[in-house]
Amino acid sequence: MSISELKAVECPHCLGSNKIVFYSSISPSSDESLRNSLLNDTLFKYTCIHCGYEARLSYPVLYNDVNRRFMIYFIPWCDKRVITDRVIEYDRSRIAPIKKRVVADYNSLKEKIIIFESGLDDMAIELTKLALKIKTEKKLGIHTDCGYFSFYDRRQIGFTFFDADTKEKHLETAGMQVYQKSLGIAARLGRKLRMSKAFINVDSEWAKEILHRYQRYGFDE
Repeated sequence: MSISELKAVECPHCLGSNKIVFYSSISPSSDESLRNSLLNDTLFKYTCIHCGYEARLSYPVLYNDVNRRFMIYFIPWCDKRVITDRVIEYDRSRIAPIKKRVVADYNSLKEKIIIFESGLDDMAIELTKLALKIKTEKKLGIHTDCGYFSFYDRRQIGFTFFDADTKEKHLETAGMQVYQKSLGIAARLGRKLRMSKAFINVDSEWAKEILHRYQRYGFDE
């Protein structure tokens, strides 16, 4: 079940007091409306009842999809690659393995949810995304500062990249064989990390490290 608490928050604009619901844990299996509100950017939206000031609340929250067996720990601005939560590990030590990830920004939280709900492997997704990022920058002569999984079907997979200077969006696609190759690389070079019981950060930096190892050493660990 989801866990929440009502707290008083002082508006940074007018200093008025607002009562806001803060979630320490979100369980879409018991309340799908929270999942929908998160993905459509309304769950963490803050609007001051006094002056109308709007902002996005940012605080640690655990997203726990019991039915699909994945957990995502959103910890804003976290720079750690591995997060150990011994309470969670102990509580779930006798049940089947669960994918556990940690993310440091809101968009990455949404992306992970969509990836896992789609039944895809996020390690392979990050490797595929990196390959398309390199291709996009070379083809268009630009630098992209971020990119996100957009869609997939039986034939292709797509990502949206943002130009670092103009913020213009570029949708790039690749055949599913690229994802399948990435899946093979991730299965071998990401094997030890997959076995971890901690929350792990699988992002672009992880993908760059894996790609470097693959290009230099192949599948050998």
